[in-house]
Amino acid sequence: MGVSWKVYLYGLAPCTGGLAYGYDTGSLSGILAMSQFLDYMNHPDSFLQGGITASLQAGSFAGSLLTGAFLADRLGRKKTIFLGSLLFTIGVAISCAANGVVCLVAGRVINGISNGCLAMMVPLYQSEISPPEIRGRIISFQQCFINLGILVAFWIQYGTTFIDGQAAWRLPVGLQMIPTITLHITMYFLPESPRWLVQRDEHEKALKALAQMHSNGDINDPYVQAELAEIESKIQWERQHPAPSYREMLFGKERRRTWLGIGVQFFQQVTGINVIMYYAVFLFEQAGISSTKSSLLANGLEGVVLNIFTLPDMYFMDSWGRRTPMVIGGVGMGISMMLIGVIMKTKGNPVYDALTQKTDFTFKDKMASNAAIAFVYIYVMVFALTWACVAWVYPPELFSMNMRGRGTSMTSATNWFVNFWFGLYVPTAMEKISWELYMIFMALCYFMSIIIYLFYPETAGKSLEEIDFLFSKQRTSWVFRDREATRVGAIFERDFAHGEALTVFDEKEGGVSKTEHIEGV
Repeated sequence: MGVSWKVYLYGLAPCTGGLAYGYDTGSLSGILAMSQFLDYMNHPDSFLQGGITASLQAGSFAGSLLTGAFLADRLGRKKTIFLGSLLFTIGVAISCAANGVVCLVAGRVINGISNGCLAMMVPLYQSEISPPEIRGRIISFQQCFINLGILVAFWIQYGTTFIDGQAAWRLPVGLQMIPTITLHITMYFLPESPRWLVQRDEHEKALKALAQMHSNGDINDPYVQAELAEIESKIQWERQHPAPSYREMLFGKERRRTWLGIGVQFFQQVTGINVIMYYAVFLFEQAGISSTKSSLLANGLEGVVLNIFTLPDMYFMDSWGRRTPMVIGGVGMGISMMLIGVIMKTKGNPVYDALTQKTDFTFKDKMASNAAIAFVYIYVMVFALTWACVAWVYPPELFSMNMRGRGTSMTSATNWFVNFWFGLYVPTAMEKISWELYMIFMALCYFMSIIIYLFYPETAGKSLEEIDFLFSKQRTSWVFRDREATRVGAIFERDFAHGEALTVFDEKEGGVSKTEHIEGV
């Protein structure tokens, strides 16, 4: 049985939440460099500019944890996304109407709370409606839309720099309401997660949701019956094993998968990508592009690179797997960061800009400046090809249904926590330590490649129910020694299309399982 086009549609539809977040990320990098904004806000210093940026991440950190603790499992996936989109729209309206830094930060904190909700719920929802053979591709749509939002924001802010007055920065902020309102309307028409419905004992609704996605409404389809049987069997097994508490997930028997999820989100941030996205304009100015408009233009081209090279990552993720691109990407980004830092140190002379309150560089020759800029683009290209999608794809795959909401909330909160400190501190770091910052990111990129290779199992091609067998007690946590855990593809062979399902989940004897043929009703 081929994958229904409706699965792609339902996976794609909620991604306007990612578009809103990406747009916010991209727009702020240019707004902070606009003289119209700086004049209106009385030229905030580097630390205050970092606070404006980091306010979104602070809200996202809280929003992610609150969603996992109180909303995801109680309201369901669909209603939670619906609520998050409504709150996001309110935050954008406040930011657009801001009459000072305090009001702007308040709006961005509200944006952040809703973004923390959406950023964890959209991939979670996508993971629960997607068949294993294309799950990575479906969840990657979210990252592609984040990148598209960044690109659109880059070019809109470049265009609005030619506008005199406050409209130059208020217009880019206000346009963010288009994707949030679109998401709010879209969620009315999408099905609820069948896994959440089964967990709530709404089996008939779950069957109809699966049929809606996979078989044009035919509830007797063997694929639909087999998938429902596997979900029901797994959730029945989970009910015999109480859901772990936050403490158990962090320090108890489920700590391994929790820390793997936290780690992948942490590592994606310490690659330095959001520093590049938030402060790319200042980075290009440091690299020798003197005028703000020229830096914004270079910023826009960077967005094009990010979008183009994320597409292969999205399309081939389920055949490439998760592990190999992460390892290769860490090495490639580390080399790029090292070369940027070396060029700035050996060929650049620091010059303080009183208007932007940043340290820029004048280079001994144009070739050195161009080389630094080229390696920024190469860095972004490598990130897009390897790490762009995986941090949002991998964590929802790691957790069982009874802890997926809590687990993804903690992993997403890690993203925002690290993002918050980077957003707050990096403007000062770019001023105080400049080229050394890139050497720090270089070391972190190399380090994460080693950790991924040693400890991270491969989840591509495995059903969400099947992935639990990667964490049975009999398996080593030194994953590179476990060939089955590093291989792309299913652990147990069965044929969904002809009604075969995995119906036994028993770890007592090395992860014993069996498949059964499920007859249509």
